[in-house]
Amino acid sequence: MQRISSHNVVRLRDILLLLSFLSCFYFALLGVRPLFTPDEGRYAEIAREMVANHDYVTPYLNHIKYFEKPAFFYWLETLAISLFGLSLWSVRSVNVLLSILGCLATYYTATKFYNRLTGLFAAFILGTSTLYFVMANMVSLDLPVTVFIAISLYAFLLGIKQPGKQLHCFSIAALSAAFAVLTKGLMGIVLPGLIVSMWTLLFNQWRQIKWRNIGFALLLFFLVAAPWHIIVNLRNPEFFNFYFIQQQFLRYTTKGIGHYQPVWFFIPYLLVGFFPWILFLPASIAKIKRFTADFSTSSFFVIWFIVIFSFFSFSKSKLIPYILPVFPPLAILTANYLQQNFMSKDTANLKRPYAFLILLSILLAVGFYFFLKNTAVPNLKQAQFYFFMGSGILISGSILCYKTVTHHPYSTFFYTVVTQSLFLICLLAAQPHIDTRSILPLANTLKTVMQPEDEVVAFNQYYQDLPFYLEKRITILNWRNELTFGMQHQAQDWMIDDSIFVIKWTSTKRVFAIMGNDNFSYFKNKYANLPYFLINQTLSNVLISNQTDG
Repeated sequence: MQRISSHNVVRLRDILLLLSFLSCFYFALLGVRPLFTPDEGRYAEIAREMVANHDYVTPYLNHIKYFEKPAFFYWLETLAISLFGLSLWSVRSVNVLLSILGCLATYYTATKFYNRLTGLFAAFILGTSTLYFVMANMVSLDLPVTVFIAISLYAFLLGIKQPGKQLHCFSIAALSAAFAVLTKGLMGIVLPGLIVSMWTLLFNQWRQIKWRNIGFALLLFFLVAAPWHIIVNLRNPEFFNFYFIQQQFLRYTTKGIGHYQPVWFFIPYLLVGFFPWILFLPASIAKIKRFTADFSTSSFFVIWFIVIFSFFSFSKSKLIPYILPVFPPLAILTANYLQQNFMSKDTANLKRPYAFLILLSILLAVGFYFFLKNTAVPNLKQAQFYFFMGSGILISGSILCYKTVTHHPYSTFFYTVVTQSLFLICLLAAQPHIDTRSILPLANTLKTVMQPEDEVVAFNQYYQDLPFYLEKRITILNWRNELTFGMQHQAQDWMIDDSIFVIKWTSTKRVFAIMGNDNFSYFKNKYANLPYFLINQTLSNVLISNQTDG
């Protein structure tokens, strides 16, 4: 009993350590920067409209039906808004909390299959990976679906290795897979299913499965995942074909629907996204047999990586965050490799990755210098301060790690985590000062001069973040894109063409128009006879009105 108690005390200490570090790290700058467009603006606005309209079944974007994604993430966002109010902090807090949950689940799983230090290393590696950190600080679906898929696969593996707890573990796996499906669609069950099937067949693990537990887990999965899909389809008969056929199947198999990229697209983003731990990954995978007591367990994480990386590489639609679900298994494999090296004092081979890290740090500093020299940004001095401070931290931290890794490897791991954390915080602090796309400055101007009866027109484009900042629907001129489908099934008078715009602009009602600089030139040429008054201007966008403030 004393041993069990001591073990639990150590685990509790570890969890408190991780919670303290990750909370400080992730919450540090959560509400200080504008929404990153288009994704943050889109998903934050859908959640805001759910709360405003009290409709938690049919998602709307600028009051147009939006069926590209399921509703679970929006429900979490509405909960955060209800608890903490409508703010940048509240809508981002969901992903921060989920990212911490993902790190804790990784710690627990790695501890179970390897040892305590591997668990701690894995949680810190995952939490400080560049892309994981970036997505944790954004309102997006890729971080939640990554965490749900990871927990589902962790729970399945734990159930196989602990037959006495299999029903409990499989139930958690089913629930988490259902949440993944309700977050981003069928990939939430397809990817775990492919990984589990391939590993089970390769290592004859099917004999360890109690099939009645699988049956119960599948029932639980459908009980959670199915109801929303059924209800939203009953309310919106157009949902099924668009959501399942176009967005789930044709988006994967057809070039013209999603975001087409070549098959090698994810390779550079894996290298950057898993920085700096990517420097240790090749050796981590190459030495799996040497550094594990249970080869099938580590192979599960390798198969996890291969299946998801291959699945999205052959998709016709690719975006950078799609690769995020490979990070949890890579964090565990890298952690196990480093911990075993540290234990065996075989650390001389780690000097080369740290030497390479010094070189990369210097190249990054040079890259930042030329970027700021050749790019117009809203606040050059502040951007320079944060970029160069981050570069200095990364270079000096890398040198420190290089000097200490041979004789003080555990301290070196701590230095790496702190260096990367401070570097990422500097980059996050720099982001508002280089963001030329944010509409927040013009939105703030609008809120000081606009009256409730005034109309705001997005001229020849749609600013995804503008309705969120204004907390109201906007009128959109000559723009379709992801709102096209909803417009076909819904009557609206706020999606207008040129002729309607001229009528509105020449009426007695005050109208504001926001447009990019190129569209401002177009406006002045096409509507040379229309009066306008310049209200405010940023590097990229212009705010005008048909009337003066008076």
